Amino acid sequence: MAPLETFTLFPHLPFELRLKIWQRALSEPRTVTISCQREMLDRERRFAKAFASPIPPPSLLHICRESRFEALSQYIPTFKTDTSDIYTYFSFSLDTLRCADSVLEYMPTEEAKRIEKLVLEVRDAEYFGHFHMDVVKTMERLEELTLLAKPGEIDYRWNRAGRYVDTLSREFEGARCENPGWRCPRVRIVHRDSGDELRVLEGGAMLEGWKEGDDLPVHLFPF
Repeated sequence: MAPLETFTLFPHLPFELRLKIWQRALSEPRTVTISCQREMLDRERRFAKAFASPIPPPSLLHICRESRFEALSQYIPTFKTDTSDIYTYFSFSLDTLRCADSVLEYMPTEEAKRIEKLVLEVRDAEYFGHFHMDVVKTMERLEELTLLAKPGEIDYRWNRAGRYVDTLSREFEGARCENPGWRCPRVRIVHRDSGDELRVLEGGAMLEGWKEGDDLPVHLFPF
């Protein structure tokens, strides 16, 4: 018997049952990759002309009016710019965003604040903290951060195997010491080529409720 490929009675099912089927179909998480097209504003400044993704929109957006209505309760058009009509459907509660670390400085503020799961392709660990840590600290809902890294593309003579892992770890430890109230995401450092998990930094704040101007407990920061 050939497998069933169509179910013509679906429109006749009770609305409550159809709704449960749509909701079940909407529960699958995705990893959505984005890239950023940049152009020069003047000789020194760049701006994000457009964000694009090779990931197709969720299929439920195109099945019927009913499925589209349900899908739009989960997926919203994001990463828009004033210079492009391109946008990407994304679910902040379900999906994981993946991009190069250089995209962070161009990411729209509202999107950055709502992202919960992020995968970053790290170009050079030695400069990650200097260029990108401030943006990471503004991502208020970020819970899981995966850094895809490997030894820097710049050939440092003093570089050694594993140094880039230590460097990334110190950047996050230093950021937490500077602001003990910052709820750091859980950070996984993964080798970009092999996929091996190299180190895990548990997230959370060092001092819940601490804010700038508060005293630092000596037992936590003896230095």
